[in-house]
Amino acid sequence: MSLLGVVLAALTLASCGGSSAAPVDRVRVAALLSLTGAAAPIGVEQARAMRLAVERINADGGIKGTQLDLVIADSRSNPEHSASAMRSLIVGRGAAAVMGPTLSFDAVKADPVANALKTPVLAVSNTVPGIVGRCAYACEWIWRNSLGASRTVTSNVAYLVNQRNPRTAALLHAASDLLATSESRIAGAAFRARGVRIVADVTLPAPADGTDGVAADVARALRATPASLFLTASDGAAVAAAIRAARAQGFTGPILGGDVLNEASVVDEAGKDGAGARSGAAWFAGNDFPANTAFVRAYRGAYHETPDQFAAQAYSGVMILAQAIERGDALGDDLSLPQRRAAIQKGLAKVALTTPLGPFRFTRDHDVDQIVWLLESNGEDAHDLVQFCDPTC
Repeated sequence: MSLLGVVLAALTLASCGGSSAAPVDRVRVAALLSLTGAAAPIGVEQARAMRLAVERINADGGIKGTQLDLVIADSRSNPEHSASAMRSLIVGRGAAAVMGPTLSFDAVKADPVANALKTPVLAVSNTVPGIVGRCAYACEWIWRNSLGASRTVTSNVAYLVNQRNPRTAALLHAASDLLATSESRIAGAAFRARGVRIVADVTLPAPADGTDGVAADVARALRATPASLFLTASDGAAVAAAIRAARAQGFTGPILGGDVLNEASVVDEAGKDGAGARSGAAWFAGNDFPANTAFVRAYRGAYHETPDQFAAQAYSGVMILAQAIERGDALGDDLSLPQRRAAIQKGLAKVALTTPLGPFRFTRDHDVDQIVWLLESNGEDAHDLVQFCDPTC
């Protein structure tokens, strides 16, 4: 059965059992987001979307009458601070579950803290391998609704090769950047598997170094005369600068990017030079699932601008946690906080719903199972849909 069929079938099932205790008035959930630092443009959008989702759920009566209480902390886009902030949210603020952190680089430090405290974490923007499933640390309490780079980057490369058959490619990725090195490695493997030769592998400045030197790094890659480019960094400004430099230096071939190319501000910064740059995404603004049209309308109404993928994933994260709270019977006022966390953990395995991302459920290893949207920058301020892959292109 297709993913859509599975989700729709699950939604028709009546819920069974349930706690006989009166529901608690509020359930506190938390978010650990990059409100400052290199990933602040993403984290701020995530915070907006989460607040909107909580407001809408509570205004609609909450979860069987129980209101959600959202607490947001700043990770500062810093791994060590993320770890301490995660502990503070769980131990000090009494969060029953946590969404975030924004960056994968921060998650590998913060997630083990939550796991040791037996608190569910929902990764809403972490795409590197090893966040869920086979991790370098115990991660059975970690879940992910952000589509992994192994799916998005591979689908992006596969579609380009099938469509345009480039013989060569160059990789440009930020140094000391977990997201960038992971996406670049996945892209290189995907190109090679399809007979495309990698003629240059060049590092861009690390996020802390800004965009100085990007043009020179791009020139190094272009000296190998690649037929296509793959660009990735956690710092969207560096990716936008690399795109502009490549076009300024005369490169006319296809440009592919990693997850940060789905950020609205990156499309805006790249401008007309970014027209046609493609990315694999978890979400497309124009998809007509009712959950998405309602989300986009509500977001525009609240903030007077169009949301991006990171806002959509964050909003969906709240929807997912709300259903997990209900399906895990985590509402009873007789539950201790550890029992409520365990109930949410149980409920996450039962999630099946349609979010702004499309039909959604988790895999056995707590990863996301959904379609991949292949997007192309329109050279102004948005993306156009190229193709969608379910499960591959």
